[in-house]
Amino acid sequence: MQNRAADEPLRVLLTGAGSIGKRHALNLRGLAPGAQLAMVCGSDESAAWARQNDITVVPTVEAALARKPQLAVVCSASSRHAHDLAILMDAAQALYIEKPVVTNADALRFLRNDIAQGWAKPSVVGCNLRYLGAVQKLQQAISDGLAGHIAIATLQVGQWLPDWRPGRDYRESYSAHRDQGGGVIFDLVHELDSAVNLFGDIAHGQAAAGRSGGLQIDSDDAAAITLQMASGLPVQITLDYTSRKPVRQYCVVGDKGTLRLDIVGKSLTLETGDGKLDLPAQPSDWDMGSTYKLAMQDLLNALGSATPTRYSLAQSLHVTQWMIDLEASAWRMKAQ
Repeated sequence: MQNRAADEPLRVLLTGAGSIGKRHALNLRGLAPGAQLAMVCGSDESAAWARQNDITVVPTVEAALARKPQLAVVCSASSRHAHDLAILMDAAQALYIEKPVVTNADALRFLRNDIAQGWAKPSVVGCNLRYLGAVQKLQQAISDGLAGHIAIATLQVGQWLPDWRPGRDYRESYSAHRDQGGGVIFDLVHELDSAVNLFGDIAHGQAAAGRSGGLQIDSDDAAAITLQMASGLPVQITLDYTSRKPVRQYCVVGDKGTLRLDIVGKSLTLETGDGKLDLPAQPSDWDMGSTYKLAMQDLLNALGSATPTRYSLAQSLHVTQWMIDLEASAWRMKAQ
């Protein structure tokens, strides 16, 4: 790969104009001053926002290729990722791919084949909790043996879906529609990724999911996942769109103590027979907004160099495979 000249503006394509696409666009303004941004906009409202922020509006990914994008941010609806990747893995020099990477087995096979045939461009998958200081400190506490031998772990995340994207009708979001890649197993894949990040690869898993009826959506609004990691560790994950008070908590139980991470409540504690200890953390360890910038900076550092990123497309395929398998297992369970 040829290095970009220092005085050459970085050409960036964002494939979606939703809230995450806008966040990445604004972040790139600070991280890559002078970058030439183009955004695929599907509505007059998003196009107006782009123009107000000096971003070129393009109607489709295909139409943007004439601009020869160097960095592509795949941030369209989840169901569109496979289409966008099929084009941009060849056309762009580096890829930032929002989660979930893809949502069906055929698309996953395409990615595996391309990578097996040598595709190795710089890439980052947007499981940004890997960049959160508090999660890294939990990981270090586990590694340091503060909880002893780990017996079981539970991960919980939930938030009322109508609160996710202020100013937008939740019923019109991709989250609300299974055929657009919505549903908690796909949408809240961060916790499945965190399980792998903290405890290693998955060996076995099953899921149950359903719709409570409280939301006007056709995707699943809650799921319970049971995993056995390759190490033998059992891990339980619960996901929901219905918690009126946001929750994101991890509990790691060992024979010396229990580690509890409350990301929303901003606490990391160790509970033992002698009491509870607050583990040290800085305000920056809870700054979720900074994780998007750190992940993008990771990719920018790798662009035009041999520097590996923290979480590449190739590395993400294990979690993507299990996400697809677990969603399918939940639907099979319903059919029984």
